[in-house]
Amino acid sequence: MKKIILFGDSLFNGYRAGRDTNVITSGVQKKLGDNAQIINLSLSGATTTAGIQRLNLIREDADIVVLEYGTNDMSNSWGISSSNYAANLNHMVQNIGASRLIITGPSYQDPNNKDIMQYYTLKDMEIYNQIAADCASKNNIPFINLIAHFSQLANLSSYYQEDGQHFTALGNEILINLVAAAIKQKLAQL
Repeated sequence: MKKIILFGDSLFNGYRAGRDTNVITSGVQKKLGDNAQIINLSLSGATTTAGIQRLNLIREDADIVVLEYGTNDMSNSWGISSSNYAANLNHMVQNIGASRLIITGPSYQDPNNKDIMQYYTLKDMEIYNQIAADCASKNNIPFINLIAHFSQLANLSSYYQEDGQHFTALGNEILINLVAAAIKQKLAQL
């Protein structure tokens, strides 16, 4: 049985109605079936700085680690600089090992939601997403581009909860499908 670690923030925790849920963990597990064990080590509210402090939680025997950071990093209120994000992401890649990683870029925030957009800019979303994509590319790591997938959706706000940041059931289903597909592709290469 392959061990798959989900390592990120509230998106991987299926944050809903003010609390973490297992919707992403169970959704990915269902898509992968009994040949994989999904272990979710995500921490809601975390940036890559917190991720680095928690690297010791990642098991040595994990076959795949799906890294999902950047959304909190790019906040202009509680985030970190783009250069620190790049350095932290590279540190995590070196520590975990590129050969067993999948990188998920930061999430697109609902631009129709004025409350959340006071903490994010479209330009910063592009910058942080490009940093994640570049890190993945230079290390030959599969990349899940959430911004590209979500920014093109019709009726965009229906994929987000009222906070404009966390996904509804529709948004979570897209996330689950993207993550499961990337894991299946990576498993086929092992």
